[in-house]
Amino acid sequence: GLRAGNIELAIACYTAALEVRKRQDYPEDWAITQNNLAAAYSDRIEGVRAENIEKAISYYRLALEIRTPTAFPLDCLQSGRNLGNTAFTAGFWDIALEGFDTAIQAVEKSRSWATSDNIRQQMIAESIGVYEKAIQAAVNNNQLEKAIEYCDRTRAQRLVDLMHSNDLYAKGEIPPAVQKYLQEFEAKQREIDAEVEQLRNPSEGNKGLAGVGSQSRSRAGLSAYTDKIQELEGEKQQIWESIRRLDPVLAGQVQVVPMQFAAMQRLIDNSQTAILCFYTTQNDTHVFVIYKDKAPQIHTCQGEGLGNFQNGIFESWLSPYLQDRKIWQQGMGEFLSQLSRRLKVDELIGNCLDGIQELIVIPHLFLHQIPLAALPVNTLATEERAGTGAPPLQRVFLGDKFLIRYVPSCRILEYCHQRPIIESLKYGIVENATDDLYFTPFECEQIATIVPEPQRLKGSQQATVATYRKLAQNVNVMHSSHHAVSRLDNPLESRLFLGDGSITLGELMTPGWRLPQLSDVFMSCCETNLASTEITDNLLSLGTGFLCAGARSVVSTLWAVDDFATSLFSIFYYQYRLEGLSRPEALRRAQVRLRTISGAELKKLYQPQIDALLPRIIGDLKRKLNLVQEELEGLESQQDEYKKGTAEYKELEEKLNKKTEEEVQIRKRKEGYESLQKNLYTMSNPFDDLIYWSGFICQGLH
Repeated sequence: GLRAGNIELAIACYTAALEVRKRQDYPEDWAITQNNLAAAYSDRIEGVRAENIEKAISYYRLALEIRTPTAFPLDCLQSGRNLGNTAFTAGFWDIALEGFDTAIQAVEKSRSWATSDNIRQQMIAESIGVYEKAIQAAVNNNQLEKAIEYCDRTRAQRLVDLMHSNDLYAKGEIPPAVQKYLQEFEAKQREIDAEVEQLRNPSEGNKGLAGVGSQSRSRAGLSAYTDKIQELEGEKQQIWESIRRLDPVLAGQVQVVPMQFAAMQRLIDNSQTAILCFYTTQNDTHVFVIYKDKAPQIHTCQGEGLGNFQNGIFESWLSPYLQDRKIWQQGMGEFLSQLSRRLKVDELIGNCLDGIQELIVIPHLFLHQIPLAALPVNTLATEERAGTGAPPLQRVFLGDKFLIRYVPSCRILEYCHQRPIIESLKYGIVENATDDLYFTPFECEQIATIVPEPQRLKGSQQATVATYRKLAQNVNVMHSSHHAVSRLDNPLESRLFLGDGSITLGELMTPGWRLPQLSDVFMSCCETNLASTEITDNLLSLGTGFLCAGARSVVSTLWAVDDFATSLFSIFYYQYRLEGLSRPEALRRAQVRLRTISGAELKKLYQPQIDALLPRIIGDLKRKLNLVQEELEGLESQQDEYKKGTAEYKELEEKLNKKTEEEVQIRKRKEGYESLQKNLYTMSNPFDDLIYWSGFICQGLH
């Protein structure tokens, strides 16, 4: 029938129900009816709109007197969200914040009672809209400090829980029940390692996965390598969840208190440093700028919301990386230029960053995958100059203007700050753990001459899981140079490959990996900070895993990095660090040095080492190419024995396709190294391309 009449009838019925459902007799039922009455007034068509909204607000408030965060959290979430949405639509920002804040308290109280990481994540995911609207209401009401506090409450909560838990174990003994599960966890990992070892192939010239099955060695893993491994991973996940259920945070014995804005400001070392906190809503992307000693500012990119902006990053950046790395690499420069324009980086610098020299960046969602230091600046001036006949402007990137370091959230940065300062440093180096990287021994040999008296694990015989763990427990600075891979489908299975197995992110995040003495970790490996961030913005990567384990700072990578370029970058970084430069300054200088170094300079610095390596690499690739070609011939002759269309024929055809792809890749690499051998010393800037220098980031402390 008529909607207006039905709403009037509903209001009358709810009012009549309250004659029986009295507060003193039936408080829960009374609150339900108050909530329903409020909803009816909120939808009411008849009468004055403002009066209906006022009545709706008053009834929601009455419902919330009974439906409190601690007594009835799910009901409180409903009424608090309703109050917030009603006031938000009417533009009553204070009242909207009142409702949303109550709803958020209910979510977080319920979350603290949950004894499963997955359930906790689901609770945040299902209520993320409440946080988002609370942030927008605070922005609309010019309460930027409150908006920033809500931002930090939404992000990296799973990682915050883990870090808070693991810091509790840093000085204490691991309970026997937890220790038992840890032993089971490690035993299951050994089973998985044995399966993976059977699939391993030689390196493909980067520090990513050393080849597993038919998957590309330069891309993040999107699934377990075999059904058997997937089954073992599932069993290991159940053990991990058993460990987590015994955790003091997950068990509700210890709660993580939301961070206040003043505490965030105290994380900033000086007035030349600012925190950039990104947050994308349905409609816009906000960049909150936090200073040490003055009020925050906001930089809003209107129209750059979740659908077109964040999903656009996935479609134009992460998806091409996973599907066709060549296409991804070719489009890097144009994509980053467009992203700089969409984020209005020049405007951000001009309006908010005057006098700032260092940025602590907290990305949001897919922005975690972006090398923000490589965003070009002065983009408008460059476009205006194009076509005028004037010489092009020199490329300037965000990283040229500011030191940049990353953190997943202010709360996690606070944990890093709370760890004791280590004055005297002991160094450890883990190199070429699977004996198949060419430039890694050169890299580590050079670093060993820079840092004082490092302990070294060389090759597969020395760099085992047990020795790696022991080294990590006995040094303060860890340089890890070998293969690694990110698992976007199952982040806890992201892993570092060693001589006799691997170390996964899941292990790093257990109480068995407490490394309170660890100051710095440099992962000269692939994809160590590549992770798929869900709506709850948890960056579960090998980089954040070491932060969780106890490190104050981590240098990690956003993609599969080149062996040669990474070796040079690592050497330059330690040279600058030992000169006394801060971590972000050393990283910036190393990036600039790598992208500007000439072939002639390389010849002067490292000709004996390079001239010894390149012929060996080319020779190895020739042998691999010959072997693959022989295998191809064998498969082709086998295929001739079967009729086309049969199962046997199709199986061999699939093997042929994979082997042909492998042959093409090896041939391209051989030709690339032959060209490098011929032309390297005459090239002006052999590592100028973004792919070589921009994928390294620094997380944690200055």
